[in-house]
Amino acid sequence: MSSSAHETAQKVFDQQYQSLGLNAQRLYPNEALVQFVGSNYFGIPRPARNQIKILEVGCGSGANLWMMAKEGFDVHGLDSSAKGLEVAGDHLRDKWGVSAELKQGSFLELPYPDGMFDAAVDVVSLQHLGLEDSLAALREIRRVLKPQARFFSYRLSDHSVMFERATPAERLDAATLTNISDPQLPLANNGPIAFWSPALARKMYSEAGLIMKGILRHARTYDDGALVEYLAIEALSPTDG
Repeated sequence: MSSSAHETAQKVFDQQYQSLGLNAQRLYPNEALVQFVGSNYFGIPRPARNQIKILEVGCGSGANLWMMAKEGFDVHGLDSSAKGLEVAGDHLRDKWGVSAELKQGSFLELPYPDGMFDAAVDVVSLQHLGLEDSLAALREIRRVLKPQARFFSYRLSDHSVMFERATPAERLDAATLTNISDPQLPLANNGPIAFWSPALARKMYSEAGLIMKGILRHARTYDDGALVEYLAIEALSPTDG
């Protein structure tokens, strides 16, 4: 199961890893993710943390994985790019002295059994899916989570300048741009990117069977006054899995 937009995003990031290697992404973890992991799991004694299975969907070069592995959790990373996973493995081993279970695969068909994970996280990866694929991916995430497991996602909001300046011709669907073609705008030429409102996030999560717990806005203003905003979303899988 795959769409042309999904395939386009895969190709864009595979090319970036091929040409830039570790420099294709940031080297250190997303701050909102650190807060999520810290507030929910740092209270667990370190010897017991290896019983907590955490999946990162779209792990890229491992900038978030190494932090969770260093903290002693049983960490799994999924990405569509074989080169990205190769870079991640080297990054975790050579720089941080840790490891993670890495797999290549699609967000739309996660290669894991039902109810495997205590938590799943996404940092600006699922935002490269259109609405139809996003719903499929969220349902897959719900499937692989244990009952009452946590899901964290960090993604662009519709208050961002790139979305506000887009024309109808540039839109794949109501929330997704086919590409940011203006090189003066942030995240130009990264393929399809979706921009969600909190209301849309609640709707999508509800349709996927996930229980929304909260949404926080994180905004950044560039030197030219351009605003880019992200949503930090926390949810739970239902009691019955």
